[in-house]
Amino acid sequence: MARVYVRVDHAQVPGAPIRGHIPWSTVDRRLRAERSIWLATSRPDGRALVAPTWFWWDGDSEPPRLYFITARPTHKARNLARQPWVEAHLGDGDEVVIVRGPAKVVADRTETDRVDAAYRAKYVDPGSGAQASVYDNPEDDVYRLEPERVITWSYGTMGNWTEWRF
Repeated sequence: MARVYVRVDHAQVPGAPIRGHIPWSTVDRRLRAERSIWLATSRPDGRALVAPTWFWWDGDSEPPRLYFITARPTHKARNLARQPWVEAHLGDGDEVVIVRGPAKVVADRTETDRVDAAYRAKYVDPGSGAQASVYDNPEDDVYRLEPERVITWSYGTMGNWTEWRF
C-alpha cells in the first residue's frame, strides 16, 4: 500500500500519526536541528551497542531518511552487517524522538555526495571554520536509516506518545 505524503513546514508528513497529537513538523524540526543522536545496534550475542553519532536528517525525501557514517572496522559496522536494524534516539528522556528501521550502506555516489554537502553545512568547527565531510576517513561508509517507525513524546510523559509508521 502506497503512503500519501503532505508538505507541512518543510517536512514530509506520512499522513496522520497512528496515535497521539504532537505535530510532525515538531519532530522534523528537532531532527534537523540536533547535532548528535544515540544509535543502538545489536551485537552477535544480542547485547545492545549504543553510541552517539553525528547524523543528517533528510526530511525532504519521500519517505524521510536519517544518514550517519561509521568506519568499516568498528563494532557498529560489524553489527550492522550482521543485523541492519537500528534504533536512533534523540533527546534526554523528557523530549524524545525515536527513529526505528533498517540501515544500509549507501552505494550511490550521487546520494553520498548529497549527504556530504549536508554534513559540510551542518558540522562546521566554530573556531577554525573547518567543515566535516563524510569523505574525511577513507574507512567510513555512509549509512541510510529508512524509518519504519518514528515515536515521540514530551514533558517526560508517555501520555502524549505520538507515533508514525512508514
